Amino acid sequence: MNILQNENLIIESSSSGAELTRIFSKKHNRNILWDGNKKHWGRQSPILFPIVGKLLDNETIIEENLYNMTQHGFARDMDFEITNKSDTFISYSLKSNESTLKKYPYSFELLINYTLNDNSTNIEWIVKNTDSKDIFFSIGGHPAFNIPFFEQNGFSKYHLEFKRRNDVEKINLNGSFTDDITFIGDLKNLQLNPELFKNDALIYTNIDEVSICNNDGSKYITLSMLDFPLVGIWTPYYSESNSTAPFLCIEPWYGLADSIHSNKIYKDKKFINKLGKGKIFTTSYSIDIH
Repeated sequence: MNILQNENLIIESSSSGAELTRIFSKKHNRNILWDGNKKHWGRQSPILFPIVGKLLDNETIIEENLYNMTQHGFARDMDFEITNKSDTFISYSLKSNESTLKKYPYSFELLINYTLNDNSTNIEWIVKNTDSKDIFFSIGGHPAFNIPFFEQNGFSKYHLEFKRRNDVEKINLNGSFTDDITFIGDLKNLQLNPELFKNDALIYTNIDEVSICNNDGSKYITLSMLDFPLVGIWTPYYSESNSTAPFLCIEPWYGLADSIHSNKIYKDKKFINKLGKGKIFTTSYSIDIH
């Protein structure tokens, strides 16, 4: 594991998938990030690239050829190279290669940068088009945060607070795929309870900030993702006990699972990103610990 540390936080990340594997708060003497216990979910903060969610039948048509790709793409299961590191910064790189070209026929470089600030971690994504033509891609984050934060509290002792930039829509799921859309308009608070996640993730548009808060009003963490088109909120739901896993994922996305009506053509996917030859896509989000 690769460690960054300051007087408030310790963060660890791995060359495997360029995944963030630990956020430890010295102030609270607690791990903020889920530990990856496979009983519930064996990952912690995977990078989703070059798809977010599932493809219909795990296949897609790119440049008129059919390709197979499993949920959330291949980057999370590949080894990245460390290209730069200091006490408070680390950069990981994944370049297209023989393995990636069998699943995704574009040349690219994907950089994942972690910067440790005072009480926050900034996560930057850079996609470079190294191909001779336009490329298309999706990218997303999937960090999981421990809930309950304090042992005496249960999952339902927490709520979410949102900051939005425009009217919010909720994209509904039908199994693993997207279906109809519900107009929400304003979205300020959402009381957590297990039944919210009966149908998998909650997906919203136009959200710039999500905070996990105790019901007494005190904030736990805030994830800021200015101008991201989508955010997913997810935890595994167990119907037999009407309960959830002891974590909550807040997932900033530039991409979306296939529609149940998908034509399987990759560049027609909703929220797909187009990047011109020689161009660079850059975005970032931050996790603040209160």
